[in-house]
Amino acid sequence: MAIVACYTDTPEGRAAVARAHQESTRLGEELVVVNVDGNGSGDGDETSGLDLAGSGEGTSRVRVVPRSPSIHDAADLVLQTQQDTNATLIVLGLRRRSRVGKLIMGSHAQRILIEADCPVLTLKAV
Repeated sequence: MAIVACYTDTPEGRAAVARAHQESTRLGEELVVVNVDGNGSGDGDETSGLDLAGSGEGTSRVRVVPRSPSIHDAADLVLQTQQDTNATLIVLGLRRRSRVGKLIMGSHAQRILIEADCPVLTLKAV
């Protein structure tokens, strides 16, 4: 069992990882951080911008799932990771988008909310 956190190098992504860390510590489950940052450098450093310092404290394990060369859609990567890890919770950060932005780009968050086989916790960065 695991807690899956959707990470992007944004305030929302960092808030999702922080909250997922709290939940994994509380439940004693593995924390799986899925890097869905499409703006990454691609240099193989999947944890750039991610502060995992201290994440091991009170948590059984922390694992980072890198961007996948074969899975190009962020929602697919998160949903596949949820199935692979038999996750009990997905945590993702939300940001405000315009209606036009949603129409043109779609919504990964909406797809994850609809298609996930486990509860999804969404939060805003403050």
